[in-house]
Amino acid sequence: MSRNEEDLDRLQESVSLSIPKRQGEKTIQLLTKLKLLNRKLAPQTIDDQLHLPLSRAPQPQERRLLDSVLGKQSLLHEKFPFRSETIGSLEEVLARQLPSSIIPLVSKSFDVIGDIAIIELSPTTEPFEKSIAEALMKVHKNVKTVYSKAGPITDNQRLRPLHHVLGANRTQTIHTEMGCRFKIDISKAFFSPRLSAEHGRVAEQVRRGEHVVDMFAGVGPFSILIAKRLNDVQIDAIDANPEAAKLIEENARMNKVQDRMKVWSGDARVVVKNNLAGMASRVVMNHPSQAREFLEPACEALRRDGGIVHYYTFAEGADCELEARKELAGALDNTGWKVEKFMATRKVRGVAPMKWQVVLDAKLAPA
Repeated sequence: MSRNEEDLDRLQESVSLSIPKRQGEKTIQLLTKLKLLNRKLAPQTIDDQLHLPLSRAPQPQERRLLDSVLGKQSLLHEKFPFRSETIGSLEEVLARQLPSSIIPLVSKSFDVIGDIAIIELSPTTEPFEKSIAEALMKVHKNVKTVYSKAGPITDNQRLRPLHHVLGANRTQTIHTEMGCRFKIDISKAFFSPRLSAEHGRVAEQVRRGEHVVDMFAGVGPFSILIAKRLNDVQIDAIDANPEAAKLIEENARMNKVQDRMKVWSGDARVVVKNNLAGMASRVVMNHPSQAREFLEPACEALRRDGGIVHYYTFAEGADCELEARKELAGALDNTGWKVEKFMATRKVRGVAPMKWQVVLDAKLAPA
């Protein structure tokens, strides 16, 4: 990295991570999800290594996740140049295109899946949807299509109605997450890029020789990331949406893990009862609005001496994590199973004021 003395005056020291260039895409995605990437400073390339500036030192749990995905890493302290601000932030671009009274009402939170962005509009901002989409596409050059949310997610197949705003009128894309590639059709199957760190966190816990049942697999992010990390693992991925099941199979082949995965299309209760009873060491239950209804078949899927359940739910209030634990313990009454140990409880993401998606990692045993 050659720089003259004038350049050095414009540098800022930062904690940093050095990784092989081939790992650049998945590393940047992971650091972004963990809010660790310093966007004000420009990454630098030295030989075959990419040096990435961090906004702060990772916490121990974040370090373990980074090491599990990238291999053991050492943090550095280096100087980086500031990024050039030729386009400006989304808010700055919006300020050039919208009335000043509208800008505070525009939601700055949006999802990017592959090259498709999904934005949320209020009745006040809907008339400005094309200007908002244009600004987003100017700032995020990778985005080729913008949709807006047109209603809530349905409970059964977890689909959200969408409204096309700008760009190519298509719903299929390829999304990359932690080194895995996923074919996704946002109109036909559930996928949330906001759960990327959670996919990695759960996958990190799985050990060789395990048998995992993914009860609400979507397009397969939990299942495929686990299978990509471990050769000696068996995974049953289930989804009630037949279109999602087709995409899981395609994604398993795309990531070359089809030999350790079996895909089931149907109601998880029926699939478990007829095919998977007593087989799993671990069950993933990522359907926060309905997981409680599927707890008994989840226990049925576990080996007779018990196993681990990753139980997702919605909970409200300051004591939401305690309420989630009470929910799980209470739902196990009369099932013949009990919580032997809560291994972890954490807020995954906020979904409304004082309401969160919460995950419980619980070791269950026969009562």
